[in-house]
Amino acid sequence: MTTPRDLRVSHAERAHIAALLDRHHTDGRLDGAELAERLARVTTSVTRADLNRVIADLPGAADAVPTRELLELSNTAGDLRRSGEWLVPPRVVVRSRFGNARLDMRRARFVTGDVLVESDLTVGNLDIRLPRGATVDLTGVRTRFGTVRDKLGASERPGVPHVVVVGGAWIGNVTVR
Repeated sequence: MTTPRDLRVSHAERAHIAALLDRHHTDGRLDGAELAERLARVTTSVTRADLNRVIADLPGAADAVPTRELLELSNTAGDLRRSGEWLVPPRVVVRSRFGNARLDMRRARFVTGDVLVESDLTVGNLDIRLPRGATVDLTGVRTRFGTVRDKLGASERPGVPHVVVVGGAWIGNVTVR
């Protein structure tokens, strides 16, 4: 059985660790040669465990590459929101009976380059805002009374991140911008 630490890493995860190393260099914990050596190891890292070993001796670095696989957001009435700097795991589940859900991912950190968003809304809208370069797949989204809107437009190749939305809303809209 594969553990989360054995999962292969994405370009986004490598970039996150590189940014952490740069911050530690700026703070004086690493000299230029150490920074260069560790950045070289980051670029050749294959698994999350490989990346975590690069920064294991630095403060606040315990499992710097997150291993959370699922975020579940649910309520009965009212709105669900995520915005600002938050961690987007590979799978996000949004459930609401009466209310809207808004996932603003423009400043979020992505655990992987591919994200699955499962929508289960009875009455309400789902609004997803993605960062530049992101792409979306809405082919698995359905609404009974509402519309599905892709305001990003079609892309020839999946971007980073690539968000796949499935499910939908019984009465409501699903919009990605």
